[in-house]
Amino acid sequence: MKAVKILGLILLGFLFFACDKDESSDPNSLGGDVKTEISNVGDEFSLAVLVGDQYVNLNDQIKVISNNNGLVTLNIKANVSQAPKIKQLLDKIPGNVYDTQGNIDANVQLKVTTEGIQDFFNKDQKPHTLVKYNAKVGDQYKMSKSDGKTITRTVTARSDVDDFPYGFYYIKTITIEQDSRIPGIQKFVYRANHKFGIVYLEIYLEDGSKVSSYIFAPNS
Repeated sequence: MKAVKILGLILLGFLFFACDKDESSDPNSLGGDVKTEISNVGDEFSLAVLVGDQYVNLNDQIKVISNNNGLVTLNIKANVSQAPKIKQLLDKIPGNVYDTQGNIDANVQLKVTTEGIQDFFNKDQKPHTLVKYNAKVGDQYKMSKSDGKTITRTVTARSDVDDFPYGFYYIKTITIEQDSRIPGIQKFVYRANHKFGIVYLEIYLEDGSKVSSYIFAPNS
């Protein structure tokens, strides 16, 4: 499961997400409409990956292959042969995300609604909120695992003006920071938008370097 998590984080930064509006105060309860602009079967996403300041072409293909009442499955294909820093991270963790030719080929499942995004990238496969679009600075999404450890995601910034560059225009974003339990990684920083989902990811490595990527939604 960790291998799928790292893959989703590095190649996607996540994107998506079953019910009617949920008024629960539980941060890991997610309501909203399951019909969104980024979760239709056949929708495709694209990346712009940087290792440090250097652009890396992964020949990526990220496609929605199913949507079961808001549970969205993505198929991710990519070639990391020209990205040794990314391959090094993937090779550190158990599990296999490679096909017989050594290219990445894996499925990732998330929950996507108009209220926010959740993933299941933990050893217990519990739902863990990545963002709620009505978030306030200081909001936290915590998830306690069966091993007693807690993963914490914290909203560190929110922009109510279009000030983040995204393709040919600017958009509003919510910034979420997550601590890391993965060897070699210090922390993750995400930016999310209510229309496009996760639009940007930064991975800060313990050696002081950084991997980052824009995630371009099919309607962007």
